[in-house]
Amino acid sequence: MKSSFKLSTQVYVMLAFMLVMALGIQATRSDAILQLKGAQNHVSNLSQLKQDETNALTAAQVTTLPQERRMLVLFDDTDPASTKIRNNADHMLTYMKINHDLVNVSTFSGETSKYSGVILTMSSLGKLPDNRWIDSYVHNGGSLLLTSMPQLDQDLYQYYRKMGIIELGGYLTSTGLELTSNVLLNDKNAHYSAALIQNGSVRVRLGKDSIVHAVSDEHVPLLWETPYGKGRFVVFNGSMFQEKTSRGLLSGAMTLMNRDVIYPVLNVALMYIDDFPAPIPAGTNDKVYKEYHRNTVRFYKDIWWPDMLKIMAEHNFKLTGVVIQTYNNQVKPPFGQYTDADSLNLTLFGRELIKQGGEIGIHGYNHQSLTTQSRISDSFGYNVWPDQKSMADSIATVASFIHQSFSNYKLTTYVPPSNALDQDGREALKRAWPDLKTISSVYSEDPENRSYVQEFEVSADGIAELPRISSGFMTDEFNDWATANAMTSLGVFSHFVHPDDILDPDRSHAYNWEQMRDMFDKFIDQSTARYPWLRPMTASEATAELQRYQVSEPHFVYGSNEIDGYINHYTAGSLYYVLRTDRKITSQTNCRVTRIDDESYLVEVNADTFKLGLGGNAQ
Repeated sequence: MKSSFKLSTQVYVMLAFMLVMALGIQATRSDAILQLKGAQNHVSNLSQLKQDETNALTAAQVTTLPQERRMLVLFDDTDPASTKIRNNADHMLTYMKINHDLVNVSTFSGETSKYSGVILTMSSLGKLPDNRWIDSYVHNGGSLLLTSMPQLDQDLYQYYRKMGIIELGGYLTSTGLELTSNVLLNDKNAHYSAALIQNGSVRVRLGKDSIVHAVSDEHVPLLWETPYGKGRFVVFNGSMFQEKTSRGLLSGAMTLMNRDVIYPVLNVALMYIDDFPAPIPAGTNDKVYKEYHRNTVRFYKDIWWPDMLKIMAEHNFKLTGVVIQTYNNQVKPPFGQYTDADSLNLTLFGRELIKQGGEIGIHGYNHQSLTTQSRISDSFGYNVWPDQKSMADSIATVASFIHQSFSNYKLTTYVPPSNALDQDGREALKRAWPDLKTISSVYSEDPENRSYVQEFEVSADGIAELPRISSGFMTDEFNDWATANAMTSLGVFSHFVHPDDILDPDRSHAYNWEQMRDMFDKFIDQSTARYPWLRPMTASEATAELQRYQVSEPHFVYGSNEIDGYINHYTAGSLYYVLRTDRKITSQTNCRVTRIDDESYLVEVNADTFKLGLGGNAQ
C-alpha cells in the first residue's frame, strides 16, 4: 500500500516565513545595507570643489571693499611667551577669517590707522618702541587687547587707569577660573578648579565702568573690558593664552574688541570609537564577570555595544569606528591572516555601526604606531617599524581584511594608534591607501612631543587634518574646558572613547561599566543640551564640511544698522557663522538666524551674499 505525504498549509506558511527571514538576513549581510545606510561619497577633491564654487566679489571689489575690518598682532620674537600667544592669535584669527597682520615690535612704526583692533602679546608696554599712540588710538575708536598679565613697570603706570584699573597690587599665582559672562558660549557661571587652571596675575581693583568676564578663586579679575573714549581696552590678567586649549577664551576676548562680530564655524559633532571593531579578548575579566556574569565577548555583545547604541540614538550622534585587525606586535611583513572569529566580529559590529548611520575607518593592522622613531615607539612600549614599506604593507593588509566583509565600502578615515604618527608613517599611509581623505588625531598640545598634533585644515596634499578634542567615558574637568573652548572658537564637538577602558584598572579606576556609562551619558547629555544646534556627523561628512569651510572666503561690511556678507569660493549648501552682538536682529536676507546664547546667534547662510539688519540693543 502506498502512503502519501502532504504538507499542511501551516507548514507552507512556516517555510515561506523562514525563506523570507533567510533572505532578510542575507540582505543585511550583503553590501546592499551600505547603499541604504552607509553614505560614502561626502568627500570631494578640492579641485572639483573649486569648479563648483561661486564668487560674490571680484578681486578688484575685494580690494576696495569699504569698512572691512583688519587686526594687528604685535609680538616680541625674543620672548617665548609672546611667540606662543602670537601663534595662537594667528591661528584663531585665521579660523575666524579675520584679516590680520603679524608685526614684530622691533619693526613697528606706530601706524594703526587701518586697524580696527590691536592685539598685544607682550606683558610689558615698554617693549613697544613708542607707546604714545595707544591713548589716541583707543580714544578715537580703536580697541586694544592685552593678552598677557600686565608687567608692573613705568609704562603700565601711564595707562593702568585708562584700562579700568584703579588700584595695583603685586604679582601672584592665581588659581581657578569662574566665568561671569558667556565669553565662552553657553558657559556663563562655569567654574574650573585650581587643579586645571593656574595663571601668573597681578592683583588689581577695577573701576565701576569695567565689565568683568572672568575671575580667579582669589577674586582677582582675569578678563575685563573698559570703555575709553570711543574705543575700549580688553585686558587678560593671566598667562594661559600661551596654551592651545585656551584658544576659545582668546577668541571670546577678541569678540569683545568690537560691538558686532561675525565669524565662521564648522558646526559639527563627532564621536569616535578607537579599536572598534577589533578582536575581543577571549576568556573572562574578573571585574566584568563579577558584575555581569558574562565572559568578555558576551559582555561586549550583550551589554557594552547595546548601551553605546542606545546613548548614540538618544543624542542623535553618528559613530566613526576605526578597525584594528590584530593585537600582535608584528612590524615586519608578511603579515598574518585574520581568523574567522575576527571576521565575524567585524561583520557583526561593523554592519550595525553602518546601519546606525556611522562610518568605518582604519586604526591599524595592529596597535603599533606608524613611526620609525624609536623614541616614540619605546615610550608606548611598542615596536619600531623598520621602514615605510613595512608600514604600508600593514595598512594594505588591514584594508584587505575589511574589504572581505565590506567589498564595496570606501575607507577614507585613519586614526593613529595612541595618536602617534610621524612623517614616515604619514607617507606610508598615502603609499598604501589612495582613498585616504582624513586623519583624526588630537588637537591639544603634547608636552612630551609624541602625539600627532593637528589643526583643523586640509593639507597641501589634500588630506584633511580633523583632530579630536576630548576623550574618555569618565567625568573629566579637562573635557569640559576643552569642549567649551572648541565650541566657542570652532563650533566643533569631537570626542573619542576606547571599548577596553572597562578592562583596564588604570583607566577605569574603581568604576564599573554602569558607572562609566552613566558618566559618559551625562557628559554627552550636558554637551548636547548646551549646544543643541550642532550637526552630528561621521568623520567623512565632517571632512566635506571642513573642505567647504576652508575654501570659503567671507568678507563682511559692518554698517551702522546692518552687516553685509559676501562669500567668495562659495559652494552650494549651508555655511555657518557665529554672531556676537548686543543688538536686535531686525532682518535676514539669504540666511537664517538662531539665538544660541545671550547676545549670541548661529547664522546659517545659503547664498554667496547675505544681509543682517541690526536694531537697538537686544532685550
